[in-house]
Amino acid sequence: MKLDACKYRRRVRWALALNCRGEVRRDGLELASICSNVEIEWHARDIHPWDCNNPEEKGAAFVAQTLSDTEAAILRLFDALPYTDSLQIRVLGIGSETPILGGTVYRSSLAESRQELSIGMRLRELGITYHSEGIRFESLADHGRIYDRPLMDRFPEMATFYRSRKP
Repeated sequence: MKLDACKYRRRVRWALALNCRGEVRRDGLELASICSNVEIEWHARDIHPWDCNNPEEKGAAFVAQTLSDTEAAILRLFDALPYTDSLQIRVLGIGSETPILGGTVYRSSLAESRQELSIGMRLRELGITYHSEGIRFESLADHGRIYDRPLMDRFPEMATFYRSRKP
């Protein structure tokens, strides 16, 4: 892993070395800092129909499952993307484009996460915002701005963008 990190920084330094483009001068751009950011959004998944019959139990199970899924996804994304420093996350409601959870999570905040806290509090400590009374989520759009897809909206040509379309 450490060797891969060195390769990553070396590739960035190579990209900043202007003499590789046929420049005569030997001085290039000096790397001061680098931060890799991933913007990601996904739809929350519904609970299995066999899990709950009571609508109130179903709502509570959905909230618990979505919080658990979000924490698991954050941990797995940082494991899968070792050079990513931060994740900008939006979790959309089922069959909706309205965010129900969102925020920016920094890799460094994972070390500070306390397992003795409830999953909701752990997510809040990581930087995830949501509004829930335990049986349903409220739309984040009703509570002000949360991570707003800045690159994808303002500079779509700069972002690698994937959106699945269901018929």
